[in-house]
Amino acid sequence: MYSTISLVNRNIKAYLRDKTAVFFSFLSVIILLGLYILFLGNNLRPDGLEGILTDNQITFLVYSQLIPGLIVINSVSIPLGNLGNIINDFEYRQIDSFLVTPVKRYKVILAYYLSSFVITVIISILLTVAAFLIMGISTGEHLAFMIYIQSILLVVLFSFISTAIMIFITSLIKSVNAFGAVSGVFGTLIGFTSGIYMPLFVLPEFMTKVASLVPFTHMNILLKRVVMTQAFDLFDPNKFESLEQYNEVMMELKKVYGFNELGILGIDVPMIAIMIGCIVLGIGLLVLSSTIMSKRIKK
Repeated sequence: MYSTISLVNRNIKAYLRDKTAVFFSFLSVIILLGLYILFLGNNLRPDGLEGILTDNQITFLVYSQLIPGLIVINSVSIPLGNLGNIINDFEYRQIDSFLVTPVKRYKVILAYYLSSFVITVIISILLTVAAFLIMGISTGEHLAFMIYIQSILLVVLFSFISTAIMIFITSLIKSVNAFGAVSGVFGTLIGFTSGIYMPLFVLPEFMTKVASLVPFTHMNILLKRVVMTQAFDLFDPNKFESLEQYNEVMMELKKVYGFNELGILGIDVPMIAIMIGCIVLGIGLLVLSSTIMSKRIKK
């Protein structure tokens, strides 16, 4: 156990020392913020709600659907950034220094995963809390404490799944240059295919089916269903002309903001079943990654 903890500490320190790697871990988040601020922010502000919600409440609604996407894309970019240690260790044969010690190979591989998981959880939780606080301060609408708790628990779950997927992808890459190319485009690709950078309702129908096969799409939806509940509770049915109008407006907003569950390939699959499937997928990819890296170590 001591050897595993030591290797985890080593990997975390190696990541934090590389300021460029830390910066590029946040690059997808920076791109997403710029995209929303410069292009999509105003387009996602619903019209016709002036007599129903205040300006700050409308801003709170928009932020509530933006922040879950930021958190999910962060859970992708952070592990992909710090797992670059694996590529460096193999390409420059630093892995050899571990093999001459009594440390078992599976502990070396486990340490890579645990260090990435720990970094992702800590940074993602800090980002989540900071984003919620900023949203509350800027709009005057503060999220309930239970939403903080539920969101943090989901962040831990997402970090487990994302890190498992990222370590599998990393195990297939054999050079620093290839890793740089993959990490440069992967976060952006996930952002578009998961409906984070662009709402799915504006894309062709086949893209929605493709998105339904991507775990990060469902992570985004699940977190929205936690965070946006309070924003939707701000709507008073009595301020609408009729109950039918209220229901129509709510249905449209939930569709536009990607609040509704997506299922799989158009088939209605409960979110709990999808999340269990993602956990099983994560465990399977961890086992597969361990096998791939063990073979590389033997070489």
